[in-house]
Order: sequence, then C-alpha cells, then structure tokens
Amino acid sequence: MHVGYIAVIYIFLFGRLNIYLRSILTIAGLLAFMFITGVQPSVFRATVMAVVIIIAFLSNRSTSLFNSLAFASVIILVLSPEEILNPGFQLSFSAVLGIAIFYPRTEKLISTLKLRSKVLRYILLFMAVSLSAQIGTLPFTVMYFGKLSIISLLANLFVIPVVGVVVGLGIFTLIINIAFPFVAIYFAAANELVTKLLFLFIELSGNENFSYIFVKNFSLYDSLLFYLFLFFLLYVIKKINTTFVKILIVILVVSNFLLLSTLDNYNLLKTGKLSVFTIDVGQGDAILLKFPKGTTALIDAGNATPSFDNGERIILPLLEYLGIERIDYGFVSHIDSDHYAGFVSLVKAGVIKKIIKPGIDSSLVKDVKFEKYLRENHIPIEYYKKEILTIDEVRIYVLNNESIMENTELSSNDKSGMLKMVYGKTSFLFTGDVEKKVEKVYASDYKLFLDVDVLKVGHHGSKTSSSKVFLNYVTPEQSIISAGILNKFEHPSGEIVKRLEDFGSEIYRTDKYGALIFESDGNSIHFIDWKKHF
Repeated sequence: MHVGYIAVIYIFLFGRLNIYLRSILTIAGLLAFMFITGVQPSVFRATVMAVVIIIAFLSNRSTSLFNSLAFASVIILVLSPEEILNPGFQLSFSAVLGIAIFYPRTEKLISTLKLRSKVLRYILLFMAVSLSAQIGTLPFTVMYFGKLSIISLLANLFVIPVVGVVVGLGIFTLIINIAFPFVAIYFAAANELVTKLLFLFIELSGNENFSYIFVKNFSLYDSLLFYLFLFFLLYVIKKINTTFVKILIVILVVSNFLLLSTLDNYNLLKTGKLSVFTIDVGQGDAILLKFPKGTTALIDAGNATPSFDNGERIILPLLEYLGIERIDYGFVSHIDSDHYAGFVSLVKAGVIKKIIKPGIDSSLVKDVKFEKYLRENHIPIEYYKKEILTIDEVRIYVLNNESIMENTELSSNDKSGMLKMVYGKTSFLFTGDVEKKVEKVYASDYKLFLDVDVLKVGHHGSKTSSSKVFLNYVTPEQSIISAGILNKFEHPSGEIVKRLEDFGSEIYRTDKYGALIFESDGNSIHFIDWKKHF
C-alpha cells in the first residue's frame, strides 16, 4: 500500500512533465525506494506490480489489470520461485485480484443508488475497495491466522488515509531536511505524533473481544471451495432472473460452505493424551506441551528481533488457533535469544502463568533485563533444581544439579535445563543447547536413566552436542531437530545426523517438515502427520 502512495506522490511531483518522462522518473523513484529499503519481499512485490502497470499504461496497450497482475507474478516467480509459498505473495496478489474482480461490480451497484452526497459516495466506494480486497484475501487470511476481521471496513476508512498522510509527510520531511533541517525537525515530530495515534487506533480497533471472528481448522480445501463458490456466484447466478431464487441460492451456498468447512475439523491436541508439539520457529526452539488433563507448558519460545517476533507472530496465533488461553509452565532452557526472547511478547499478552529458568546470571545484561521484565509483570520465577514435577500424571525430572548450575566457567548453553518427561511407559528428553562437556557429566551421573523414546537433539543438531558417550545412554528411537531452513550455521551437522542414524534413531526435522507433533497415550508414542488434515 505504501508503495502505491509513493507512486502517487511521484506522479503528482512530476505532473507538469510529459507522460513519458513522468512515468520514467516515477519508475526510477520506486526502484530507488525499493533498494533504499533493502529490497524487502513485500516492497519488491509491490514495486514490480506498480512498474508493470505503469509500463502497460505508458505503452498505450489495451491491457487489463488481470494481464498486468499475471505478468508481474511471472516476473516475481521467475526471480524467486519460492515466493509462491510465501503468505505475503499470496495475500498481495489475491487482494489486487479481489479488487479487479469485485470493485467494478460494487462501483456499478453504488452508481445505481444515484447518491446526491459526494462524501457518502466516496465513503461507499472506499469501503468497496476494502471489501473487494478482503473477499480476495479471505481464504488465505483465515487459513494462516485463524480469524476474520469484522471491523476492518470501518477501520480502513481512517487507517488508509492516515497512512497516506504519514508516507507523504515522511517524504516531504526528507526533502525539506536537505535545505532546512531545523524546520524538518518539526515536521518529523508531527509525523511521529500522527503515527503514534495511528498505532493507538489500530491497537484499540484490534481488540479481539469484538473485532474478530475466529475460524478453526480452515484448510486449503476450504479455500478452494470458497473460490469455487465465488465463481458460481459471479458467473452462474447472474443467469438466473428471479431475485428471490438468487437470494435463496446465496443463502444455501453460504450455509453449505460453513457446514463443509467444519467436516474436516480435526483436534490436533487430544484430551487424555500427552502431546509434544515442536513449533517451527526457524533457527530456535519452541516446544508446546499439552498434558492429559489440559495443563499446558512451553519449553522455549523462539527468537524475537525488530523485524520478526516468534512469540507474537507464530506462537500467539497458534495458541489462539488451538484454543489455548494460558501457558501454565514456561520453561526457559537458557538465556540465548533464540530460546527465551519470544517469551517477552507472551508475557505481555498475559498467557504465561509461571517461568522456570536457570538461576540469574548477573553478568548477562539480557538475563537481568528479562528477570526485571518478568517481575514487573508479576510472573512467578523458579530456578532449575534437581526435582520431580508431577503434572496430570506426567512426571518431569529436572536433571540439573548444583555443580553445573553454579559453575561460573560454564557457558549459558551448558546451563540449559535438562528435562526428562515420563508418561506411563513412554519418555522424552529435552536438552536445550547442552554441549558435549556437560553431556558427559549427565551421562556419568544418570547413566541408563537417560534412556528415552524421543530425544530433542541438543543445540539444533550442532557438532558441539550429541556426543557418542551421551547417545550411548539415551538411545532414542526418534530424534527431533529444531533448525531453520538454510540457516547460516548449517545446522544440523551432517555428522550428527549420521550419528543419530547409526544409533537407529528416526530423525524428524523442522527445517524439512515444519511443525512436529508426537502423541503419547502412556503405552506408545505416535507421530501425528498433521498435514493430512489440513
């Protein structure tokens, strides 16, 4: 959207030039903006779409928006074929496609009303654009986020114009700053105030108590069914002449769609079972536990950076989707950002009831800040110690001993919480990022007690962990490796993968499969192929 505003601003600035020079300068300005912003995928997509439309207009060819959209998508997919699986790509193109299909029809309908008020007509046309885009993106929005906004049509009446003001004022401030920096300061301050008010409005209008409808288990098949129904409504129903029959058909179609979308309703985490859900958070760890009677725990919460917060963007939507309102136990394996940082947004959202972590390391500023944040939000904190926790008939053995936790010479990785979880005849071992040196200590202390069915492989499958001495006692039948696709660390190590295979362990990787779910009934453990149900 902001790329569109920038294109409009350039066209306005170069308005006195002839159409060819104006178009060339606008395209150059858009490309400059794209490179200045680091060629972010969203900006790249929008820039390609805008440039294609401008060139089509400039060439005086009789081309439709559909052709321009198709051509832009071909360019993007030739340069980056993986974009077709990117939700941003799907949402961007489905939004424009929705506008191309539905806006002309709604505009025609509004014109038949013969409104005298230009303001009211403008508002309705503006809402028509927003509605058209929302219809186009609806299946992807519901499939990825599990909810549908019911307030966006009204909220966009305020948000979209204000975003235009923010973008325009920002560009004006940059230009005026070249000659009059002391004046630009005031414009920047004004823009900051407008931006803060905009974010406040978005936060208030995004209150989930009244602004969303939650839709569970909306699958790819539901999306295809939705588009099939749209085709029927657009191209079949118009051939029917009776208004009553049209209305009746619409009601039947919508009712059947809602019914069919619930037929594949599949409960991922079943009551009465122990579920171990390794969430795909890229290069990091986050493991959701749901115990037989509904108690929940989360071992780590992935990373959080200024550009992407796993807690906010991945884990919270997942909890909403699963209908989980709280996390009773938050286990922080250790204070590395790819393990603990996602907890910050979860605490802010009020879903964390308790945190269990290694003892505070006052030499680590991030650990001190994290504990301060927890206490400010009244989150009880417990430290790892040798103990047994019993949760819904599941025993969790905290294997950490004082000699390890109080050793100042050991790294944060080596002080990771070491948890063995036992339910009936089945067992799991979670190792954080514990490395070989400390693995040997645990092997010496616990020996055969380390033997489990499923191992969460240490340190994302790095060579620094999973020593032969350790695996000799663990002997896992299945191994979980949580690592990001094509991560810069080249995790997991091929050497470790082969070592696990040599021990007869079946390996499951988030970088290959995505999220991983194991389910135990106390007698046996089953891997849940959740993709079959979605």
